Amino acid sequence: MTGRISTVLARGVLLLVLCAVSSEAQARMEKEYCNARFGFRFSYPSRFEMDPPPENDDGRILRDGDGCVLTAWGGYNVLEESLEDAMTSRSADFDTVAYKAKGKNWFVLSGYRGSDIVYLKLWVGPDAVNGLEMAYPSALKKEYDAVVTKIVRSFRPGDL
Repeated sequence: MTGRISTVLARGVLLLVLCAVSSEAQARMEKEYCNARFGFRFSYPSRFEMDPPPENDDGRILRDGDGCVLTAWGGYNVLEESLEDAMTSRSADFDTVAYKAKGKNWFVLSGYRGSDIVYLKLWVGPDAVNGLEMAYPSALKKEYDAVVTKIVRSFRPGDL
């Protein structure tokens, strides 16, 4: 009887380990999106589902079902906004900006809109802009911080 219980327990533990490994592998699986119109691309976890494309094909909205919304887009810089102008105007989209950073042709704003954490990175060029925004419930900050970092690091802007 003890041998049978040990065998059943061993099989149960093996099944749990295999399920955990399978879940980890699925969480790491990524898809890639490349925008043909503006040339930007990024990778994202396979659990995100893409909304139908807009008529002008300027980007995509992806959702994961847990409250995270990822929006990536491109546009023409018809107003000839400078990096500083774009950063100032986009700051108004936040209730509170908690973090700012700026590079040669990009800036980051992170903060809050309602009860959501919002992360925005915008690349600004003389001809075009490319943007990536992620909004998610602040209660899920711990779960999404690594996801945001991974997606942002994978983003490659098009010809600006």
